Amino acid sequence: MRSNRAIVVLLVLSVVLASACQRRPAQVESKMNPMFTVGVASFVVAHEPWELLAGYMPDRVQPPKADSLDDLNSILVKAMKITPERNIVAGAKARACTESVRRAPDANRLASLKYWQEVGKCMDVQYLLVPVVSHWKEREGSAAGSTSPAWVILDLYLLNVKTGGVLNHFHYDYQQKALTDNILEADKFFKRRGQWVSAADLAREGIEKGLKEFGL
Repeated sequence: MRSNRAIVVLLVLSVVLASACQRRPAQVESKMNPMFTVGVASFVVAHEPWELLAGYMPDRVQPPKADSLDDLNSILVKAMKITPERNIVAGAKARACTESVRRAPDANRLASLKYWQEVGKCMDVQYLLVPVVSHWKEREGSAAGSTSPAWVILDLYLLNVKTGGVLNHFHYDYQQKALTDNILEADKFFKRRGQWVSAADLAREGIEKGLKEFGL
């Protein structure tokens, strides 16, 4: 009986020693993603369905004015997070490439994709963020009371410049409502301090949400 126990003990010890002697696989240290470059195009207005790289045109379209486009571009660039792993190209270079690249005469989405791919190549970036606005309605009334709330419809597209494909698409269609009309948005109501916000404020919320979904 004692001999059997001794054999069991020896077997257990041999297994433990063998496990200890085995070389443990080296753990791979987490490495930071390599530097990548994102181009940020200026906002463009979609008048026709083919000007959207994906998605659909709304039934009612009210394009923004030039000063509203300037506001949108400023909001977008400020919302982009600057990190050591990311290089952002925007502003003058983006505008120059957008103007210098020729558009194909074909009015279809494939031609639009090809145009933006060439813009990305001109900017010498790996990825290109293409922002498009199709509807922009300003608030009627004041922050305390509005007879017709602001309404914004915009799309963000993230393109792989090398392949010309759309990596991600974010669609934002929002018109502010009273708390009594939509109790589910109570958090937004209090975040806005119970005020009726402007179209630019809605656009900022949409842009920040879209960039967060993109990881940008």
